[in-house]
Amino acid sequence: MLSRVAQRLYWFARYMERTENTARLMLVRHQLILDLPAAIQPEWELLVNVLGASENFEKTQRKPTEKNVIAYVFGDRDNPGSIISSIANARENIRTTREVITSETWERVNSLYLSVAQRSNRELPRGVRHKVLNGIIQSCQQVVGLLAGTMNHDEAYQLLRLGRNLERADMSTRIVDAGSAELAGEEEDVQPYRNVLWISVLQSLSAYQMYRLNIRRNVKSSSVLNFLLKSEVFPRATAHNLSVIAACIDQLPHNKQALKVVTEVKTYLAETDMRDLAGMALHEFIDTLQVRLDSIHEVVNATWFEPEVSG
Repeated sequence: MLSRVAQRLYWFARYMERTENTARLMLVRHQLILDLPAAIQPEWELLVNVLGASENFEKTQRKPTEKNVIAYVFGDRDNPGSIISSIANARENIRTTREVITSETWERVNSLYLSVAQRSNRELPRGVRHKVLNGIIQSCQQVVGLLAGTMNHDEAYQLLRLGRNLERADMSTRIVDAGSAELAGEEEDVQPYRNVLWISVLQSLSAYQMYRLNIRRNVKSSSVLNFLLKSEVFPRATAHNLSVIAACIDQLPHNKQALKVVTEVKTYLAETDMRDLAGMALHEFIDTLQVRLDSIHEVVNATWFEPEVSG
């Protein structure tokens, strides 16, 4: 396989997963509006910060109001991390690799792009927000199902799985960060709503039922963190994603260095005691974990894609 084709498959999967999880992040904030009293509503600027887009957002010279942040994260083409930008990039990558992707997958991705593009220049009010974002999430999941059910499970498919799970690991940590950020200061008026915040995080990752099935106890921070970060059986848990990444890399050539880096990240995660993480300590841990996840991307890029230009 040509390195440029491999790279485009990898980035297609990453952009599709980014589209889905950005929608999930927006749903976290939206759900908190409904679940928390007016006196302690979440700050919308935090959503921009968690996505790493604060510097670009400041350049727009817009105030971080709910309306402005939603417009920027959902439909602003000048924001490289917006939903419309992510799905547009996914569409372009699959358009140029259609010889290894089934026509049904291309049609589903193209349909999703046209739907988001039509909505991107309009407001996303609270009354339709859940329906629109949930529709995007479901469409992304349909693409994953199409790929699994219609594509050869060869090296091309392993690159798709590799990109998807690396992006999922990163974005799941961002969702945990976004959902727990209101607790960073340990304000007294927030404490009665700790369970509401953690349930919201679980629901945003479609994890609440599986959490109750596996943990069989009331929702509390250390248990939620253990489940979302260390579970080997829940498909959106970081540890599970890392195991899938390792399995994918194991089926690719020249994989020794990449497997070593993945093992180092898995060890770092496994050795961290979630009971010690709260407030800023949790935020700092997630920052470090994200840097280590990025090191996996760097070794993947250096091993299989260079000297091609990154996506």
